[in-house]
Amino acid sequence: MSAPTTSGAADVPSSCAANSEQKLPSREEQLAAMTARVEELQKQDPSADLKLEQKWWVPSLDFGSYLQDALPQEISAQFNAIFAKLIQDKFAPEAVAKARKQSRELLQAEYPQALERVEETVFKNEAQFAELHRHLQGVDSIGCAGGNC
Repeated sequence: MSAPTTSGAADVPSSCAANSEQKLPSREEQLAAMTARVEELQKQDPSADLKLEQKWWVPSLDFGSYLQDALPQEISAQFNAIFAKLIQDKFAPEAVAKARKQSRELLQAEYPQALERVEETVFKNEAQFAELHRHLQGVDSIGCAGGNC
């Protein structure tokens, strides 16, 4: 999974855009890419506390692998669309709340174990989402003058 970039904060993670014909990046490749991106975001805004030492994105990447195995393709595609929209909305608090609600509606009846993993893995990090949103809003205000085009 790749993190949002300044010019591509709405980009869908590669694991979300992949279909059955595409080879997904390995877990190690995903971890390396996400780690590098979060470190870059921290460098861009040293006042942001992205909690790098906690490596909060690792469970999310592991969770993505779990979902590929646990959900049928149609449900997985719907779930990925929910999170693509969350990324597009730059993790705004209202977008996080909406994604959580939609995830519950999608998974609660037939996939309660997957929903439990969503809650434990993704939504426990709402404070980091808020910090990331704040950072992305600041980067957007800098625009190309900040060298982030």
